[in-house]
Amino acid sequence: MKTLLYILLFLNCVSFVSAQEKETIVRITTNKGVMRVKLYNDTPIHRDFFLSQIKKGYYDGSLFGRVLPNFVIQGGSEDSKGAPPGQLVGHGRGGKMLVAPEIRSNHYPTRGVIAMPRQPDDINPSKKSDGSQFFIVQGRRFTDDELNSLELQKNLPTKKKAMAKYYHPYKKEMDSLKVHDIPEYNRRVIEINAKVDSVIRLQKDHLLFDKEEREAYKTVGGAPHIRGQYTIFGEVIEGFDVIDKIADMEADRNNRPLEDVVMSIKIEQ
Repeated sequence: MKTLLYILLFLNCVSFVSAQEKETIVRITTNKGVMRVKLYNDTPIHRDFFLSQIKKGYYDGSLFGRVLPNFVIQGGSEDSKGAPPGQLVGHGRGGKMLVAPEIRSNHYPTRGVIAMPRQPDDINPSKKSDGSQFFIVQGRRFTDDELNSLELQKNLPTKKKAMAKYYHPYKKEMDSLKVHDIPEYNRRVIEINAKVDSVIRLQKDHLLFDKEEREAYKTVGGAPHIRGQYTIFGEVIEGFDVIDKIADMEADRNNRPLEDVVMSIKIEQ
Protein backbone atom coordinates (compact mmCIF):
# COMPACT_ATOMS: atom_id res chain seq x y z
CA MET A 1 0.00 0.00 0.00
CA LYS A 2 2.84 2.38 0.90
CA THR A 3 4.60 1.55 -2.37
CA LEU A 4 1.44 2.37 -4.34
CA LEU A 5 1.07 5.63 -2.43
CA TYR A 6 4.69 6.62 -3.21
CA ILE A 7 4.15 5.83 -6.89
CA LEU A 8 1.01 7.97 -7.00
CA LEU A 9 2.78 10.82 -5.23
CA PHE A 10 5.70 10.56 -7.66
CA LEU A 11 3.40 10.61 -10.68
CA ASN A 12 1.56 13.62 -9.27
CA CYS A 13 4.88 15.43 -8.81
CA VAL A 14 5.93 14.61 -12.38
CA SER A 15 2.58 15.89 -13.68
CA PHE A 16 2.98 19.07 -11.64
CA VAL A 17 6.51 19.71 -12.97
CA SER A 18 5.36 19.04 -16.54
CA ALA A 19 2.48 21.46 -16.11
CA GLN A 20 4.86 24.05 -14.68
CA GLU A 21 7.26 23.68 -17.60
CA LYS A 22 4.60 23.80 -20.32
CA GLU A 23 5.01 26.98 -22.38
CA THR A 24 2.03 29.10 -23.38
CA ILE A 25 1.29 29.55 -27.09
CA VAL A 26 -0.54 32.62 -28.40
CA ARG A 27 -1.87 33.31 -31.87
CA ILE A 28 -1.42 36.72 -33.50
CA THR A 29 -3.87 37.07 -36.38
CA THR A 30 -3.41 39.87 -38.91
CA ASN A 31 -4.73 40.70 -42.37
CA LYS A 32 -1.29 39.62 -43.62
CA GLY A 33 -1.42 36.17 -42.00
CA VAL A 34 -1.09 34.38 -38.67
CA MET A 35 1.89 34.05 -36.32
CA ARG A 36 2.06 31.57 -33.46
CA VAL A 37 4.26 32.67 -30.55
CA LYS A 38 5.71 30.62 -27.70
CA LEU A 39 6.14 32.55 -24.44
CA TYR A 40 9.11 31.78 -22.18
CA ASN A 41 8.62 30.63 -18.61
CA ASP A 42 11.83 32.24 -17.36
CA THR A 43 10.41 35.72 -17.99
CA PRO A 44 7.21 35.28 -15.95
CA ILE A 45 6.54 38.97 -15.30
CA HIS A 46 6.44 39.80 -19.00
CA ARG A 47 4.66 36.56 -19.88
CA ASP A 48 1.90 37.12 -17.33
CA PHE A 49 1.54 40.81 -18.17
CA PHE A 50 1.26 40.00 -21.88
CA LEU A 51 -1.33 37.29 -21.19
CA SER A 52 -3.34 39.58 -18.94
CA GLN A 53 -3.49 42.19 -21.71
CA ILE A 54 -4.55 39.54 -24.23
CA LYS A 55 -7.38 38.40 -21.93
CA LYS A 56 -8.60 42.01 -21.69
CA GLY A 57 -8.57 42.30 -25.48
CA TYR A 58 -6.11 45.18 -25.20
CA TYR A 59 -4.28 44.38 -28.47
CA ASP A 60 -7.36 43.48 -30.53
CA GLY A 61 -7.93 46.05 -33.25
CA SER A 62 -4.53 47.67 -32.78
CA LEU A 63 -1.97 48.03 -35.57
CA PHE A 64 1.54 47.01 -36.38
CA GLY A 65 2.22 50.71 -36.61
CA ARG A 66 5.99 50.77 -37.05
CA VAL A 67 8.01 48.70 -39.52
CA LEU A 68 11.79 48.84 -39.91
CA PRO A 69 12.94 46.39 -42.64
CA ASN A 70 15.76 44.06 -41.57
CA PHE A 71 15.14 45.10 -37.98
CA VAL A 72 11.70 44.89 -36.29
CA ILE A 73 7.95 45.18 -36.65
CA GLN A 74 6.31 46.95 -33.71
CA GLY A 75 2.68 47.26 -32.69
CA GLY A 76 -0.07 46.76 -30.16
CA SER A 77 -0.38 50.35 -28.91
CA GLU A 78 -3.83 51.46 -27.84
CA ASP A 79 -3.64 54.76 -29.73
CA SER A 80 -3.32 52.90 -33.03
CA LYS A 81 -6.89 51.55 -32.87
CA GLY A 82 -8.89 53.30 -35.56
CA ALA A 83 -6.09 55.82 -36.15
CA PRO A 84 -6.62 57.67 -39.47
CA PRO A 85 -4.01 57.18 -42.23
CA GLY A 86 -0.81 59.10 -41.64
CA GLN A 87 -1.36 59.61 -37.90
CA LEU A 88 1.67 58.91 -35.72
CA VAL A 89 0.92 55.92 -33.50
CA GLY A 90 2.78 54.14 -30.71
CA HIS A 91 2.54 56.87 -28.11
CA GLY A 92 -0.31 55.48 -26.02
CA ARG A 93 -0.13 54.88 -22.28
CA GLY A 94 3.64 54.50 -22.34
CA GLY A 95 5.09 55.12 -18.88
CA LYS A 96 1.83 54.13 -17.19
CA MET A 97 2.41 50.49 -18.20
CA LEU A 98 6.01 49.84 -17.15
CA VAL A 99 7.10 46.24 -16.64
CA ALA A 100 10.08 45.23 -14.46
CA PRO A 101 13.05 44.07 -16.58
CA GLU A 102 13.84 40.36 -17.06
CA ILE A 103 16.81 40.53 -19.42
CA ARG A 104 18.23 36.99 -19.71
CA SER A 105 21.62 36.17 -21.24
CA ASN A 106 20.19 32.97 -22.77
CA HIS A 107 17.69 34.95 -24.86
CA TYR A 108 19.25 36.97 -27.65
CA PRO A 109 17.63 38.98 -30.44
CA THR A 110 17.50 36.45 -33.24
CA ARG A 111 14.88 36.42 -35.99
CA GLY A 112 11.35 35.92 -34.63
CA VAL A 113 11.82 36.79 -30.96
CA ILE A 114 9.23 39.01 -29.26
CA ALA A 115 10.11 41.77 -26.80
CA MET A 116 8.78 45.04 -25.41
CA PRO A 117 10.32 48.43 -26.23
CA ARG A 118 11.51 50.87 -23.58
CA GLN A 119 12.81 54.38 -23.03
CA PRO A 120 16.61 54.90 -23.32
CA ASP A 121 18.96 54.50 -20.35
CA ASP A 122 19.24 58.21 -19.57
CA ILE A 123 15.49 58.28 -18.93
CA ASN A 124 15.04 54.67 -17.86
CA PRO A 125 18.28 53.34 -16.31
CA SER A 126 16.51 50.33 -14.79
CA LYS A 127 15.55 49.15 -18.32
CA LYS A 128 11.85 48.75 -17.52
CA SER A 129 9.76 47.71 -20.52
CA ASP A 130 6.95 49.77 -22.01
CA GLY A 131 4.05 47.31 -21.76
CA SER A 132 1.80 49.38 -24.01
CA GLN A 133 3.23 47.62 -27.09
CA PHE A 134 5.67 44.96 -28.30
CA PHE A 135 8.01 44.24 -31.20
CA ILE A 136 9.07 41.17 -33.17
CA VAL A 137 12.57 40.96 -34.66
CA GLN A 138 12.90 40.40 -38.39
CA GLY A 139 16.62 41.14 -38.50
CA ARG A 140 19.02 39.89 -41.12
CA ARG A 141 22.00 37.56 -41.44
CA PHE A 142 25.39 38.89 -40.32
CA THR A 143 28.91 37.97 -41.39
CA ASP A 144 31.78 37.16 -39.03
CA ASP A 145 33.40 40.49 -39.92
CA GLU A 146 30.26 42.40 -38.97
CA LEU A 147 29.99 40.55 -35.67
CA ASN A 148 33.67 41.16 -34.99
CA SER A 149 33.08 44.89 -35.54
CA LEU A 150 30.27 44.88 -32.98
CA GLU A 151 32.57 43.17 -30.46
CA LEU A 152 35.26 45.75 -31.20
CA GLN A 153 32.84 48.59 -30.52
CA LYS A 154 31.82 46.97 -27.26
CA ASN A 155 35.45 46.67 -26.13
CA LEU A 156 36.44 50.16 -27.32
CA PRO A 157 36.31 51.84 -23.86
CA THR A 158 38.59 49.13 -22.41
CA LYS A 159 40.92 49.43 -25.38
CA LYS A 160 41.17 53.20 -24.95
CA LYS A 161 42.16 52.80 -21.30
CA ALA A 162 44.81 50.22 -22.22
CA MET A 163 46.18 52.44 -24.98
CA ALA A 164 46.41 55.33 -22.52
CA LYS A 165 48.63 53.14 -20.36
CA TYR A 166 50.76 51.29 -22.92
CA TYR A 167 50.95 53.62 -25.94
CA HIS A 168 50.22 57.29 -25.26
CA PRO A 169 53.11 57.84 -22.78
CA TYR A 170 55.52 56.60 -25.48
CA LYS A 171 53.94 58.25 -28.51
CA LYS A 172 56.83 60.64 -29.21
CA GLU A 173 59.31 57.80 -28.97
CA MET A 174 57.16 55.66 -31.26
CA ASP A 175 56.85 58.49 -33.80
CA SER A 176 60.63 58.78 -33.87
CA LEU A 177 61.09 55.02 -34.29
CA LYS A 178 58.60 55.01 -37.14
CA VAL A 179 60.92 57.39 -39.03
CA HIS A 180 64.36 56.16 -37.98
CA ASP A 181 64.01 52.49 -37.01
CA ILE A 182 61.11 50.68 -38.70
CA PRO A 183 62.05 47.16 -37.45
CA GLU A 184 62.12 48.37 -33.84
CA TYR A 185 58.90 50.31 -34.38
CA ASN A 186 57.14 47.18 -35.70
CA ARG A 187 58.45 45.12 -32.77
CA ARG A 188 57.13 47.66 -30.29
CA VAL A 189 53.73 47.83 -32.03
CA ILE A 190 53.37 44.06 -31.71
CA GLU A 191 54.37 44.27 -28.04
CA ILE A 192 51.90 47.09 -27.30
CA ASN A 193 49.07 45.35 -29.16
CA ALA A 194 49.71 42.17 -27.18
CA LYS A 195 49.46 44.08 -23.90
CA VAL A 196 46.26 45.84 -24.99
CA ASP A 197 44.72 42.54 -26.12
CA SER A 198 45.59 40.95 -22.79
CA VAL A 199 43.75 43.72 -20.93
CA ILE A 200 40.67 43.22 -23.13
CA ARG A 201 40.74 39.44 -22.68
CA LEU A 202 40.82 39.83 -18.91
CA GLN A 203 37.34 41.35 -19.13
CA LYS A 204 34.82 38.64 -18.28
CA ASP A 205 32.46 39.56 -21.11
CA HIS A 206 34.96 40.69 -23.74
CA LEU A 207 33.48 38.19 -26.21
CA LEU A 208 30.08 39.64 -27.03
CA PHE A 209 28.81 36.46 -28.67
CA ASP A 210 29.41 32.84 -27.74
CA LYS A 211 29.74 30.23 -30.51
CA GLU A 212 26.04 29.33 -30.55
CA GLU A 213 24.81 32.92 -30.65
CA ARG A 214 27.31 33.90 -33.33
CA GLU A 215 26.19 30.98 -35.49
CA ALA A 216 22.54 31.97 -35.04
CA TYR A 217 23.16 35.50 -36.33
CA LYS A 218 25.05 34.08 -39.31
CA THR A 219 22.43 31.49 -40.27
CA VAL A 220 19.02 32.47 -38.86
CA GLY A 221 19.67 36.20 -38.60
CA GLY A 222 18.66 38.77 -36.02
CA ALA A 223 19.56 42.16 -34.55
CA PRO A 224 22.76 41.60 -32.50
CA HIS A 225 23.32 45.32 -31.92
CA ILE A 226 20.41 45.38 -29.43
CA ARG A 227 21.40 42.29 -27.42
CA GLY A 228 21.02 42.74 -23.67
CA GLN A 229 19.00 45.92 -24.03
CA TYR A 230 15.44 44.60 -24.02
CA THR A 231 13.50 41.83 -22.29
CA ILE A 232 12.89 39.04 -24.79
CA PHE A 233 9.96 36.98 -23.54
CA GLY A 234 9.05 34.64 -26.40
CA GLU A 235 9.59 33.61 -30.00
CA VAL A 236 7.59 33.03 -33.16
CA ILE A 237 7.28 29.30 -33.96
CA GLU A 238 5.06 29.62 -37.04
CA GLY A 239 4.44 32.45 -39.47
CA PHE A 240 7.90 33.79 -40.20
CA ASP A 241 6.70 34.71 -43.68
CA VAL A 242 4.15 37.05 -42.04
CA ILE A 243 6.98 38.92 -40.29
CA ASP A 244 8.61 39.48 -43.68
CA LYS A 245 5.35 40.54 -45.36
CA ILE A 246 4.73 43.19 -42.70
CA ALA A 247 8.35 44.37 -42.43
CA ASP A 248 8.65 44.85 -46.18
CA MET A 249 5.48 46.93 -46.59
CA GLU A 250 5.66 50.44 -47.98
CA ALA A 251 5.57 52.91 -45.09
CA ASP A 252 5.28 56.66 -44.45
CA ARG A 253 7.98 58.89 -42.95
CA ASN A 254 7.03 57.68 -39.45
CA ASN A 255 7.54 54.06 -40.56
CA ARG A 256 3.82 53.31 -40.37
CA PRO A 257 2.64 51.00 -43.18
CA LEU A 258 0.53 52.81 -45.75
CA GLU A 259 -1.89 49.88 -45.56
CA ASP A 260 -3.08 49.21 -42.02
CA VAL A 261 -2.00 45.88 -40.48
CA VAL A 262 -4.68 45.13 -37.90
CA MET A 263 -4.13 42.43 -35.27
CA SER A 264 -5.97 40.33 -32.74
CA ILE A 265 -4.30 38.01 -30.22
CA LYS A 266 -5.72 34.90 -28.60
CA ILE A 267 -4.29 32.36 -26.17
CA GLU A 268 -4.10 28.86 -27.65
CA GLN A 269 -2.87 26.91 -24.62
